[in-house]
Amino acid sequence: MHVTFVKLTRQSGTRYKAVIRSGDRLISTKTFTLKKDASTWANELLRDNQRLEALGNPKAKITLEKLAELYMEAWTGRDISRKGRVQALTDAYGEERLLDITESLIKADLKSYAKGRAPATVNRRKAAWSALFQFAVDEEYVATNPAKTISSKTENNARIRFLDDDERKALLAACDKSEWPLLKLLVTLAMTTGARLGELQSLRWEGIDLKKRTATLPITKNGDPRVLVFPAPAIAALMLHRKAKGLVFGRADGEKPLCFRKHWNKALKAAGLKAFRFHDLRHDAATQLINAGTDLYTVGQILGHRSQQSTARYAHLSIKTKQAAAEKAMAEVFRRLK
Repeated sequence: MHVTFVKLTRQSGTRYKAVIRSGDRLISTKTFTLKKDASTWANELLRDNQRLEALGNPKAKITLEKLAELYMEAWTGRDISRKGRVQALTDAYGEERLLDITESLIKADLKSYAKGRAPATVNRRKAAWSALFQFAVDEEYVATNPAKTISSKTENNARIRFLDDDERKALLAACDKSEWPLLKLLVTLAMTTGARLGELQSLRWEGIDLKKRTATLPITKNGDPRVLVFPAPAIAALMLHRKAKGLVFGRADGEKPLCFRKHWNKALKAAGLKAFRFHDLRHDAATQLINAGTDLYTVGQILGHRSQQSTARYAHLSIKTKQAAAEKAMAEVFRRLK
């Protein structure tokens, strides 16, 4: 690899073109106003072997949007959230060529994305980056995966945050005032069913049986089909927005999930809730079930846990419920003995 500089004299002024070649093969060129800028660009590129390899591969010039399209056509996984995560990257970086997407760009994206989000959520975005570029490597669009060497964040899955009654009232009241009329329905379903966000975003009217108060989810995070059960408050909320078909939380076409984050964040601010994630509504549902005396096995079935370990994080809440029940019962027994 070698670089040459060409001085260009134009009416608008002098320009300097940096030309990188491998033997007689042209690899890349770029024009600058100052020669030092041309030199800096060329030297940095020559030091970046991964990008040089990409520049020499015509396939690496496709955009991320095109790669995402090819990836989703070939993808046979069962994670219902994958499509949305890939689309989020496409919305932000779809016009970028693969050869211009570096480890530094992805790190910067993850750093920006991490603000106000849980480590697990950031790790899922990193996983989407990595999956796209691993596909690109397998299909020989690029030689390396720039996301592969980026460290994942340590996840604290034991965190349990739930609402008290005042917080719950404030959140629902804020949802009532939202510009998006479906926000209260989304929050109510999460609050009453413990369903994951991805499950709710994939919920279709065709899969809901209002008489039986159930909804069928053909594919979930665990890869298994399951049935959501709707308590009376959930059914009442659903009836207000009832339709014949399409996504419950879709855009106007009924086929693409609506990006609800800005509406959710506004509602949190209006309700005065801090350090509260949408996923915490799932924890809130589990907590309320346990406080009502529901056993851990049944809670796990309602939430769609594949293993008992996932439900075990609520065991300390279950003990409190048992203690309260024992205290009440034994207090009555010993009251009668007096």
